[in-house]
Amino acid sequence: MRAPTPVILAVAVSRWRHYESHGPSRLGGDTRMKSRHVVVSITTIAAAVAAVLQPAIAADDTGLEEIVVTARKRSEDILKTPIAVAALTAEDIQIRGIKSVNDLVNSTPGLNVSNVNSGRSDRSFQQITLRGFVPTLTTVTLTSTFIDGVPVASASALNNVTDPERIEILKGPQAAYFGRNTFAGAVNVVNKLPGDEFGGSVSALAGTRDNRDVSLSIEGPIAGDLLGFRLTGRAYSKSGSYRNFAAPAQTLGDQSTTTGTLLLVSKPVSGLTIKAFGLLSNDDDGPSAQGQISSYEIRSNAGVSNLPFFSGSSAGTLILPSLSNCTLNGLTNGRSATEARVQRPWFCGAAPSLPAGFSPSQNTTEDALLAAALRNGTARVYNKGNGVRGYGLIRDYRHLHLNVDYEFGDSGFTLSSLTGYNNEMYSELADLDNYDSTLLKNPVNLTNADPTRRTYWDFMFLVERNNSDFSQEFRLDYDKRGPFTGVVGVSKLITRSRGDAVSITADIVGPGARTAGNLAAPQRAETLGAFFGLNYQVTDALKASVEGRYQQDKVSGYAGGAGLTLRQPVGSVAAGFYPALSKVAEEKFNNFLPRAIVQYDFSPDLMAYGSYSKGVNVVINAFNTNPFSGSTAAVAAAQALGLGFVVKPEKLDNFELGLKGKTLDGKLRGSVSAYYAKWKNQLNSRSAFFQDVPVAQGGTGTIQTVNGIANSGEVVLKGLELDATFRPIGDLELSLAASYNDSDVRAYADPLTSQVTGQIGADFEGHQLQLSSKLSTNFGVQYGGTLPSVEDSSWFVRGDYSWKDKQYLDVSNVTWIKARSLVNFRAGVGKGPFGLEAYVYNAFNDKNYTAIAANSLLDPAFTTTVRAQGVFGYINVGLPELRTFGLKATYKF
Repeated sequence: MRAPTPVILAVAVSRWRHYESHGPSRLGGDTRMKSRHVVVSITTIAAAVAAVLQPAIAADDTGLEEIVVTARKRSEDILKTPIAVAALTAEDIQIRGIKSVNDLVNSTPGLNVSNVNSGRSDRSFQQITLRGFVPTLTTVTLTSTFIDGVPVASASALNNVTDPERIEILKGPQAAYFGRNTFAGAVNVVNKLPGDEFGGSVSALAGTRDNRDVSLSIEGPIAGDLLGFRLTGRAYSKSGSYRNFAAPAQTLGDQSTTTGTLLLVSKPVSGLTIKAFGLLSNDDDGPSAQGQISSYEIRSNAGVSNLPFFSGSSAGTLILPSLSNCTLNGLTNGRSATEARVQRPWFCGAAPSLPAGFSPSQNTTEDALLAAALRNGTARVYNKGNGVRGYGLIRDYRHLHLNVDYEFGDSGFTLSSLTGYNNEMYSELADLDNYDSTLLKNPVNLTNADPTRRTYWDFMFLVERNNSDFSQEFRLDYDKRGPFTGVVGVSKLITRSRGDAVSITADIVGPGARTAGNLAAPQRAETLGAFFGLNYQVTDALKASVEGRYQQDKVSGYAGGAGLTLRQPVGSVAAGFYPALSKVAEEKFNNFLPRAIVQYDFSPDLMAYGSYSKGVNVVINAFNTNPFSGSTAAVAAAQALGLGFVVKPEKLDNFELGLKGKTLDGKLRGSVSAYYAKWKNQLNSRSAFFQDVPVAQGGTGTIQTVNGIANSGEVVLKGLELDATFRPIGDLELSLAASYNDSDVRAYADPLTSQVTGQIGADFEGHQLQLSSKLSTNFGVQYGGTLPSVEDSSWFVRGDYSWKDKQYLDVSNVTWIKARSLVNFRAGVGKGPFGLEAYVYNAFNDKNYTAIAANSLLDPAFTTTVRAQGVFGYINVGLPELRTFGLKATYKF
């Protein structure tokens, strides 16, 4: 006997109120217990809704709609595509409220994003991690991003496609069809095409913490069937979730974006389709939402004029507490197990909560000294005064692409051209010391006598980059009924990057003290490819595919703004002086990247496949130029670290099995895939201190640092992925996606990690890679229908529960951030062209960190124990957006 509807609703409301009143702490600290509680809550609420409205849907037995993807650059049913693909349709994107890379990550198991590796947690550089393939360099990505199959320079560009048709997440190496840097996979955003009739929509959203989001889309024919257009615009802004303890009137995590797109589609003659797309966007963000957890204590001068600060002393005012909960027996240099051991404070287990009253805290005073420094355009990427005016991020993004397809009658042949251009420019100023240092005296202005210098110490860091690329692809497809289909093509991608990362030392050496010598070395890579795909229907049930790409990457290394001197030959590169910004070296890497697939159809509704593929990642900064431009002692130190002048490409062998299908008259659809991958030549950063040779021998005689990147790792990754959607009755829809992504370190070397933890070499074996969740899941419940006695009406309710397992700080696996649960609710009603939605984001206000990274602790004299020994002293943590309520109104015309 079914429980009365009021009883079920009462149970649902009771569970919600209990959680809101008591929170997770009173339910127990066990994440699994909290996860089960949330799932039960969502299920109970869904059952209540179904009980109320069951009579209205009992007679509706419609199945799920077919999802078409372009994982092989042609339209295919996702259940017929022998590749692991997760796809979010336009309806999924709208009803789940996905508007950013972070939203996409929260909705997709096995997908992570990190942006705290450089001491800042903002949108300046977002690294996407898929299947646990974590980039170990802050400017490298292993999962490339695309719009309509055309590469884009930044993952953040995906935020700027308003109301797309679909987002496709392609898992595993995708070199054959998508080319460079698809080592772990690819994310492709597909635009909606213009409709045959004039129409559009406008929406406005308002929420707590000043959330504002207004979007507009207009589409229709311009010249009948010859030309159509789709124009979109969006203005979005929000205040951050956290107060800055150093400036309580300011919130951390403020974001603002303005973007516009235009898509033109022309069919001038039979068989010819031309699509031109343009995107312009601007981001204007405040200081990032991040916190610092220090393993060392720092106190102020306490009025002592001859000392800039106290460290490890009880004197002075506490301005940075130590939250260390363990002491590790680290190594002096981190390169040999026979080195002397040094005890260092650190964090064992889950990263602790931020210290109350101390973090998040950033010095964000925008005084005349800072303004003068930022106005100076000398040796700047933003040299026309349109960079940041204070703390935060400014980004301008431009994207253009042109797709041309011509079908040769009914021959089955289609000739296609894809042309793309990207230009991204960002300017970001961060408080790199990341704590309130206003009580620390400026060591070069102890008497406050110099008005050109601040009275207190601060470490501001300006990062500016200009990334641009041009891509061109030609391909010829053959897809006529018969046993054979195929594609051949050629492609070219030219990537350029120039940038700088420099302290704005207005408080130390005077405002605007910059010269052309401050410019970083530019980077350039040119990639040529020739690819093919051959598909053959062996029998009615058996299909075989062989794909491949021959790829040549030509990478160039340049001198920085001060020029570069090689005191001895390195390989084919001659010794001597290389002028500022001139080319020093060039290397070509040739690779053949195959993929072989066998597919077997058990029935029209069930298929299985197996595949083998190879991947390669060639980094644009493939030269360790600086370590080999120093003295003989510097070169010797670089060689002792295992650094070579040329960095080899990372390589991957990937094996995959999958099963896809639907049943119950199309009401249940799903896929499961398993993979095993071997990652070789993994890149890792390496650095060390050394004693330079005397001045008379061409050195400085001082303690110096050498750093670079080396192919020092090997990892085995394996996993299991599930994606299922079930519509048991009418408009009740259940979705479940889950991912198990395991990594097994086989070889690894990181002197900085070894200096802190004491682990080295074989100690890392069997450990898990950092910044990736081993287990993750997403569960959604959605129900809707029509309003009784109201014509042309609709309503829906939806709940989504996402859970991601803990993430390790590094391969020592000593420190991690806790598992994170995210619960979102949405509900809406519509009448004709009008719609109204209400939403709750992060309904249970989960405050667990989103990302973590280790950094060096900074102080006025740079003599804190951790800084002097060159090892990590604190961890940065990314802070989540807290509970947010909002309303959205939509009008379609």
